[in-house]
Amino acid sequence: MAEPSPPLRLGLIAGSGRMPLLLAEAMSREVRRQGGGLYAVGHVGETDPALVARVDGFSWVRLGQFKKILDYFGRMRVDQAVLAGGITKSAIWRVRPDILALRMAGRLRHLNDDALLRGVAALLAERGIRVRAVTDFVPELLVPRGVLGRLRPTPSQWEEARFAWGVAKEIGRLDIGQGVVVRQRVIVAVEAMEGTDAMLERAGILVSGRQGGGEAVFVKVAKPFQDRRLDLPTIGPETIRVLARSGIPFMAVEAGSAMMIDPAALLGLADREGIVVIGCRQEDWDAGRGAEVLWERGESGHEGV
Repeated sequence: MAEPSPPLRLGLIAGSGRMPLLLAEAMSREVRRQGGGLYAVGHVGETDPALVARVDGFSWVRLGQFKKILDYFGRMRVDQAVLAGGITKSAIWRVRPDILALRMAGRLRHLNDDALLRGVAALLAERGIRVRAVTDFVPELLVPRGVLGRLRPTPSQWEEARFAWGVAKEIGRLDIGQGVVVRQRVIVAVEAMEGTDAMLERAGILVSGRQGGGEAVFVKVAKPFQDRRLDLPTIGPETIRVLARSGIPFMAVEAGSAMMIDPAALLGLADREGIVVIGCRQEDWDAGRGAEVLWERGESGHEGV
């Protein structure tokens, strides 16, 4: 007779946005099946207070209070943890780091997103806490490959996106950001500290009313060296609202390496706003073929989401 699985002692380090709430629901289901508990830390000024009611234990921390996080997880006997949600990047200049945060920063060559997240993962590992990926619990949020809404890309949009994809991968390699807006093979805006929505708003101002034909396209990809446990690109209905306000009618996201919050709402809104949404992989561009590569095997429409 098989030995019963040991109780789960799961931890959640939560930032902003809906992802921590969605993740807490999925993690709680796992805990109910196997026994144990879900314990979260939320960041003051970032995390939605609604998370408190969705977990078995909760502690508020301020940015840079790593010792408080680890001490709390230690008391709760957490042995697996997930990082989810964003942190306002400009907040890095308001952090009052504790001794653990200073020790971690001293190990890093720079303080860009991936370096910081890997540093946090290393601190957790030192305490015997295994870092797991968001997609271990909500794999259904991964963006599928194909035309995801009702609208198909035009040949000109596809070629603009091919160019933008290479640019996005390069800024990702440099750990600058994950997204780029391009119009007529001109780089309009690159995502950096301000985040995706603010970048799209800025791009909308730059392309609004411009003459010469052609529409702007937005591409968001995973960084080439992305640790999939820590920070996957994420889009949601608000992304579509910002694209609509900005006059950008096309979005390509990396299939299998990005997440989509509230897919039905996102795609329904995209259809109503006339915005093309596609999920692509690197091989779609390497093939040097047109957009039809995405629907040759019937990979199109809401049914695949």
